[in-house]
Amino acid sequence: MSEPQVEAAGGAPGESDQNPDWVIHTAVSRRAAERPEAAALVGRGAPVTYRELDAASDAYAERLAAVGVGPGTTVPLLLPRSARMAAVELAVLKCGAAYANIDPAWPAERQLSIVERIAPKAVVIDAVGAAAAAVRTVSEQFAGFTTVPVDLDVAEAAAQGAATAPFVPPPVSPDDPATVIFTSGTTGGPKGVVVPHGAVTRFFVGADRFDGFGPGHAIALVAAVAWDMYAFELWGQLTAGGTSAFADADPLMPGALRQLTATAGVDTLWITTTLFNLFVDEDVDCFAALGRVYVGGEKLSSEHVRSFLRRHPSIPLWNCYGPAENCMFTTTWQLTEADCDIPEGVPIGTVVPGTTVLVVDGDGRRCAPGEVGEVLAAGRGLALGYLDQPELTAEKFPTIDLDGTPTTVYRTGDQGLLDADGVLWFRGRRDRQVKISGHRIELAEIEVAARGVAGLRECVVVPLPEADGTVTGMALFFVAQPVADSPARSGGGPAAPALDERTLRSELARTLPGYLVPGTIRRLDQFPMTANGKTDQAELRTLAAGPRRGKR
Repeated sequence: MSEPQVEAAGGAPGESDQNPDWVIHTAVSRRAAERPEAAALVGRGAPVTYRELDAASDAYAERLAAVGVGPGTTVPLLLPRSARMAAVELAVLKCGAAYANIDPAWPAERQLSIVERIAPKAVVIDAVGAAAAAVRTVSEQFAGFTTVPVDLDVAEAAAQGAATAPFVPPPVSPDDPATVIFTSGTTGGPKGVVVPHGAVTRFFVGADRFDGFGPGHAIALVAAVAWDMYAFELWGQLTAGGTSAFADADPLMPGALRQLTATAGVDTLWITTTLFNLFVDEDVDCFAALGRVYVGGEKLSSEHVRSFLRRHPSIPLWNCYGPAENCMFTTTWQLTEADCDIPEGVPIGTVVPGTTVLVVDGDGRRCAPGEVGEVLAAGRGLALGYLDQPELTAEKFPTIDLDGTPTTVYRTGDQGLLDADGVLWFRGRRDRQVKISGHRIELAEIEVAARGVAGLRECVVVPLPEADGTVTGMALFFVAQPVADSPARSGGGPAAPALDERTLRSELARTLPGYLVPGTIRRLDQFPMTANGKTDQAELRTLAAGPRRGKR
C-alpha cells in the first residue's frame, strides 16, 4: 500500500531552519547531552533520565527503520500512556516519520479505520506485560499490516541502545510532519490533522518559551494521547529540559494531583474546563502547590474562575484557546477577578508569539473592532492539512491576501470578535461542532454512525448547554423503522422488534469512543417540528432535560 499524501497548507518560518530545537527529537537529544542524568519522565516506576530516554529511542528506532519506517511515513501507535510510549514516539520521529496515537480504549472498528486510512509501513502494538492472546488479537485485527510488538521496556531498550552505535536520524525540517491527530469528522469518520515539528516546538524555543517549562519544572502528563495537548505536556517539557510526570489516575482527580505535586514536583498543570470546574467545586486547595495553571478546551465558567482566584490569588491562571489545526494554543489570557464580572464571559485572549488572528465577515473582509465574524488563524502553529484529504485541506486552509502577502490561514468555524485592544472574545460556532470535556465533537459523525445501525430510520443529535452556554452533554433522538408486517424469518416466526434505546447505545459503543456516545438516547414516534417544518431543537432539548413521559 502507498503512503497517503498531505496537501500542504502552510509552513514554519525561515528562521526556524537555523535552530535545531525546532525539531522535536533533535531538541530532546540536545537536552540529553546537556543534562543526561536529569529526570525526563517520572511516575509509574523508576524515573527515566534523559540519557535513558535518548538511548531507548535509538534502540526502538533501529527496529522501526528495519521494517521501512522513514521520511514520508506515518506510524500508528496502539500503546498505553507510559515512558515506553514516549520513547517509541521519539523513535518514530528519529526515523523521520510521524506518529499517530490510537487510544487502546477506542472500539476496534475505529482503530482499524484509522490504520486503514494511514496505510502504514508498520503498526506498533504493546507486548510488555500483555497476554500473548491479547497480542494475537490485535495482530489479527490489523491483518495486512506489519505489526511491531514493543517487547522491551525502557530500561532494556536503553541498555541495548547504549551498547550500539547511536542511531543516525535522516535530515528533518521543522516543516516536516511530526504527529497526526485524529479529530471528529462530519462524514462519519475521524479526520487526521497533520502537525509539523515547528507547530509543536514553537512554544518552547528561546525567549518565547512558555512559563513553567524547562529545567526545574514538571508538568502532569494527563491529556488524552490522541489530543494535541498531549504533545504540549510531553514535548513541551522534553524539548525544554523539564520533566513530565505520569498520573496514576485517568482521568486526573484532585487526590492524584496532590500526589503529583508532593512526590513528582509538578508545578505546572494543563486542565480541561470540565475538570477545572470539578476540582474547584470538590477540592479547590488541590491546586495550592502549583506555580501556574493553564485551562481551556471549552468555554470557562466565570464563577469557577472567581472561586479559584479568590482562593489562590498568587497562582497565575491562563485561559487558553486554539484548535488542533493551529496546534495547541492560538490565544492566551491571564485571568483576573475583574474578568469574571463581564456579562459576555471571560476573554480568550491575545495571540501567542508567531501567530496572527483575523476576524472576517461572510464576504471574507476584516471585521471592524467589536464586530462578530469568523475567526481565522495563521502563523507558525498551522497544521500541514488533513491526511489524504486535499479538498478538505483546500477548503479549511485557504490562501488569502493578508496586507499584500499571500498567507495560508485556518478557518476555525468559531465566531468571535477582536476588541480595540486586539483581545479576542468567543461568540459561539458557525456549524454543529461542540467541545465537551476538551473533546472536539462533530455531531454529524454521531448521526452518521447511528444511521448505520439496522432498524434506525432517522436521528438527530442535539447539544445540551448549561445556563452559561457551556455544552456539557448530548442527546440523540431517533425514530425506528416500522416493524414489518411479514415475519422476520423466511421460515416463519415473530417479526423483528423495533430498534430500542439500549440496543442503539450498544451498537454505537462498538464503533465510537465513549466520549462520542451521547449520554441521553431517546426513541420517538416522530420528531417535534417548528412552524416552518424544521426539527424543533429547543423542544428536543426540553425533552432531554425533563422526565421520560413515554414516546412522542
